[in-house]
Amino acid sequence: MNSIIKNEKSYCRLKGEIFAKLVEGEVSDARKMCLDSPDFNESNIIVDVASDLIAEWAFTGSISLVNEHVPGILVLAVGTGAVGWDLQNPPAETASQTLLENELTRKTFSSKTYVDISGNPTVTRTNIIDFTTTYLEAEAVGPLVEMGLFGGTGATSTNGGSMVNYKTMAVLNKPSTSKLVVVWRLTF
Repeated sequence: MNSIIKNEKSYCRLKGEIFAKLVEGEVSDARKMCLDSPDFNESNIIVDVASDLIAEWAFTGSISLVNEHVPGILVLAVGTGAVGWDLQNPPAETASQTLLENELTRKTFSSKTYVDISGNPTVTRTNIIDFTTTYLEAEAVGPLVEMGLFGGTGATSTNGGSMVNYKTMAVLNKPSTSKLVVVWRLTF
């Protein structure tokens, strides 16, 4: 029985989806542009720590930190990957990942939006959330091959907080002449 439970964790998982778009100049609705015509769009995995926290919350109604408020998902971190990675074909993400291999920067979200089943923003709470982050021209410049969502205490500091979602990808070269808009969609 235990082997069945251990194996289930590896294939029965929550997932996220990432949309990213390099944008030059001013855009009236960067989120919509990113979703309508992304330069990058792929699914990713919820890491083990987040799966365990979600299960604990569902079971007990709280997270086991005594008398402490635990912040939710707060930031998107981007990185350039480990030394020696093939930038066109980096290693696949793993659920045991807790930090980016080579974090470049973190940024708080420009918006969080509930989304209906058709992908439209809604003011009504749903089980789908879009986390939108915009890195300006001078931010996150370089060969990006990994991204992660972080929450919890210390999440706004490099290597702080708890990773919730992680993704490796073929290099997305972010020049200093473009903004990078990322919409990270989580479905619970």
